Amino acid sequence: MNIESILFDFDGTIIDSSLRIAEAKRDFLKRLKELGIDPGRISSRKPAELIITYLERYRAVDRGFLRQVLEESFKPYEMEAAEKASLRPGARKVLTKLRLIGYRIALVSNNSRTCINRVMERLDLEDLFDIVVSREDVRRLKPHEEPILKAVDRLKSAPWRSLYVGDSIVDVIAGKRAGTHVVALADIMSSDNPPTENSHHPDYIIERLEDLLEVVRLLEKRDF
Repeated sequence: MNIESILFDFDGTIIDSSLRIAEAKRDFLKRLKELGIDPGRISSRKPAELIITYLERYRAVDRGFLRQVLEESFKPYEMEAAEKASLRPGARKVLTKLRLIGYRIALVSNNSRTCINRVMERLDLEDLFDIVVSREDVRRLKPHEEPILKAVDRLKSAPWRSLYVGDSIVDVIAGKRAGTHVVALADIMSSDNPPTENSHHPDYIIERLEDLLEVVRLLEKRDF
């Protein structure tokens, strides 16, 4: 099998951060109510993309407006987390090894470009990725497949020749929908929302990020 590109999620995969995502989404819904938009009974536990899609479809709210409110709501939480983020064990070693072998490497995140740039600057990660796809680069966020397909296209690769690595059900669904091979960190199996459908199951589950090298070795029948 010829794998050309390897794509990574950011939070929980490459970095550990203290992003208060649940609070950010509650703030998002609160702001919408203050602006006269009734979110109904949709839960803040849902991914932001599903909340936006619901309001766009069933409340006829403009997606561009919803994204603007999302940015205003999420920015303080993301920048707070960016200052505290740390590199996950093995991340630099794995990224460096894959680049030396010759794989094209992408970062695909629902985070803002500002947040990603700040973390990359702090942790000296800028030279480890060929491209970065942030939420400003796409109309729809993960678990929609658009961010991953955008990254694959910019790497001039193909989904079936790409490997996507993430740590959540959102990542698995996005990767599966995009048609990539999907690797998930083992935490996904013990999360609050474990896989419930076949399409939510990754192709490979690894305990540590370093184990990704073994997955690549097996897929490529390489010895490195």
